[in-house]
Amino acid sequence: MSESRIKISPEDYKKTLEGLELNSIILKEAKCYLNHEIKSPKELNISINSKEDFKIKEADEEVLIFQKYTLDARQKNSKSRFIQIEVTFLVRLTSKEKFSEDFFNIYKEINLKLNTWPYFREFVNNITMRMNVPPLTLPLFKVK
Repeated sequence: MSESRIKISPEDYKKTLEGLELNSIILKEAKCYLNHEIKSPKELNISINSKEDFKIKEADEEVLIFQKYTLDARQKNSKSRFIQIEVTFLVRLTSKEKFSEDFFNIYKEINLKLNTWPYFREFVNNITMRMNVPPLTLPLFKVK
């Protein structure tokens, strides 16, 4: 018999969200790669993945969220990577309510990316310009 998993109610999600305060968004780590042997392609296939995790510092009532984005850009119909960018942001929050895994599973898909995506977009645009390739402008983040 499978155990049913308790989900957070919309009311509890809203209450927890209202009790959050953003302390800071910090660039924790970045890794960038450019394949300089490939001439800058006119069109790229770009894939972006994200991975999120959190840690609660109960003594400070602080929540640490780690948001990692990985961008992989390849010339169309090519197996060779042209650009790869990995960026991890540390989001520091204070929570008045209990910050649960059920809350986080929803928060990471909607609210977290609304806060970190603009930082990632700016980083990618800036770093590709520094790589001396046409700067990449990523699309707006849209909640699904």
